[in-house]
Amino acid sequence: MKYIGETLRYIFKNFIFLFPFAILSSYFLTMTMDTANMQALFEQAVELDSDFAFIELFRYLSLFKRGSWPFALVCVGVSVALFPMLLGFIEKHMRIGSRSFRGIFSRFNYNFVSTLLFLVILIAVYELWALIAAGLLYAESLILGGIACLVVIFVTLVGLTALMCYLASLVLLWLPCMQITGYGLIDSLSCANQLNAGHRGGMFLSVFLPCLVCVVLQFAALVPSAVAQIEYPLFIVNEVIYLIMILYFCALMFVAYFGASGEERMDVKKKY
Repeated sequence: MKYIGETLRYIFKNFIFLFPFAILSSYFLTMTMDTANMQALFEQAVELDSDFAFIELFRYLSLFKRGSWPFALVCVGVSVALFPMLLGFIEKHMRIGSRSFRGIFSRFNYNFVSTLLFLVILIAVYELWALIAAGLLYAESLILGGIACLVVIFVTLVGLTALMCYLASLVLLWLPCMQITGYGLIDSLSCANQLNAGHRGGMFLSVFLPCLVCVVLQFAALVPSAVAQIEYPLFIVNEVIYLIMILYFCALMFVAYFGASGEERMDVKKKY
């Protein structure tokens, strides 16, 4: 919970400086959502209908699906262009205490390759997870039925999400290690693993709990939208959720890095 609290304080305290680098990514990420499919799945669950189709489950989990893959590609492109500067701003602010955009474009050149590699690997692993998860949930819907099937699918989905979040927490410090220490791909991964060794529980919770809250908020926003048959408020809610989550995870990597490495954060005022 320490990492979660520190990260939330950081992004809300510095939100005006951070959001310009994430607003486009959150917009195009929201455009990849299939709200009609989400509503259909929700209505099936409410009616205790467990006859889900594989494509419905995959469309819920995946970013690169029919109709939305162009937005996903644009989202990746925008993120690759802006995240090196966002991460450079956060790293410089925490490392030397300077909260300014001066020299931000030079951080693009320095952080571009490492950010690109990290995003490509992360997205590839996530899409593979989405394919496997959709297949497993579909298989359960074929074997079981009724409310028992819905309970098993829900538990399985939570478990699979926890597994994905655990894997993400293992490489949470990978990108900061590359960008702060200048290590290569393999050496920085080894460095991240050493720093992570004594903090795995905290790292996992700092990734899993916000993801769980994000999913709950999305479905909570889906209910009034489905009742009123109005889509735009749902879109805005989801974009705000994704904006906060993008900023959260970008800041979390460096909050966790400084916490695990023991390096002093210069952006935090000392209390004597």
